Amino acid sequence: MKLNVRILALLLGVFFWACSENQVAGTATDTENTIAGVVHLSDGSSANGVLVRQVVSAHKVSPAVYLETQTDSLGSFVFDSTLADTVNMEFRYRNSDSTLSQAQILRGITAKDAGTLNVKLEQVAVLRGQLEYAGSASNLAGSHFFAFLESTTFFADVFAPDSFALITPEGDYTLTILPADSGVVSKLREKGYSDSTIYRRLQVSLAAGDTLEVGNLRWNATREGYKKEKILRGTVTYLDKPLKGVAVHVVTDLYGFGADSSAFVTQAVTDSNGNWQVLAPAWEAVEDSFRVEFNGKDSLGKPLAGVSEYIAKATLEAASDTISVKSIALTAASGLSGSAFLVVNDPISARQDTLCWAYSIRVGIRGTSHFKTVSSCDRVELSGLPSGVQDLIFYSGDEIVVRNLRAGQFELEDYVRGVNGVNLPEGAVLKQQNFTYTPPTLPKNGTKAEK
Repeated sequence: MKLNVRILALLLGVFFWACSENQVAGTATDTENTIAGVVHLSDGSSANGVLVRQVVSAHKVSPAVYLETQTDSLGSFVFDSTLADTVNMEFRYRNSDSTLSQAQILRGITAKDAGTLNVKLEQVAVLRGQLEYAGSASNLAGSHFFAFLESTTFFADVFAPDSFALITPEGDYTLTILPADSGVVSKLREKGYSDSTIYRRLQVSLAAGDTLEVGNLRWNATREGYKKEKILRGTVTYLDKPLKGVAVHVVTDLYGFGADSSAFVTQAVTDSNGNWQVLAPAWEAVEDSFRVEFNGKDSLGKPLAGVSEYIAKATLEAASDTISVKSIALTAASGLSGSAFLVVNDPISARQDTLCWAYSIRVGIRGTSHFKTVSSCDRVELSGLPSGVQDLIFYSGDEIVVRNLRAGQFELEDYVRGVNGVNLPEGAVLKQQNFTYTPPTLPKNGTKAEK
């Protein structure tokens, strides 16, 4: 049986930028110990031609050192040496069309308990997501990134903005996103960007045969801060049971003024106990309060949604390190359907006119990622909304107006209108929600114009 010793550099040596303390010391270590075993497919039959890797579990961003071999016609394999006292074992079985269909990973294997491993493969799990990049650091990083599962050899390269998929064995992993160019990472460090943001990490839990959609991920490295980072944590349930695989997004732009306020960016995913944890928003990024939004799916793949209560800025400031968010019970996602009409008042004739022209109105649910801009008299369709009592708000979609609102140059009460306490039905669409918007006017001219 032919045995190859390789160093998985993940395309052009991407992981060799790790600090010396993160690297695996030395080269592959022959301890003259043997790891052997037999591999079976999920139906119990012998697994011929299964790719078997013995991987050093580094637990940090570092070169993944591994030995590789294949099973024989009886499903047997053997390694005459081990790379370290403790290793992970990875098993991959591909169909005749080269599709990875069954796999397994065994963690923390030692030569003492690895005389003869009896391994049964399972259906693979699939992790899917979309990656985008933003911020000043993106000018250095470029668009080429790697998505990999730490302490494994499962990875994908991504040219953002684009989607990616990882086919893996079931288990709990740390998904890490980072620039593909090791020189970029060194430059970012030199310029004061923190490792915790250069390496975008996400804890994920994958089950055999399932697909986990983590949604939109955003790489946005930030410089080292002077304030201690605080943590938000909580639990998500559905039908009174913990729900895993729920995407978590912190909303600080309550009114949707930002250019990307309509984007749900996944910052964490709940584990098998429904638990989640994310970094709290920076104090200066919060106006007076913020919320946490959740997107998931039920067993049939139908969308679920939920949102936390408003968390006051004072609570964020007073917390020493951790803020516990009240448990969230997801429900079937709701929707809203209606029309937005521009209505102007004529102070001279005391007449109202409804105008259907190229005037944009921005509509959304306060404290969520659900905002969109429509033309006057056009239909408004919002989906994937958290059910229950929410506040519908709308205002001028004019770019200059929105920019001034975001900068605080215009007063909210002059431009932002809304309907408080709209009860969004669970798993259904609230229809016939028609509303009018009248922009501010300048009476001294007898004309209608925004400030």
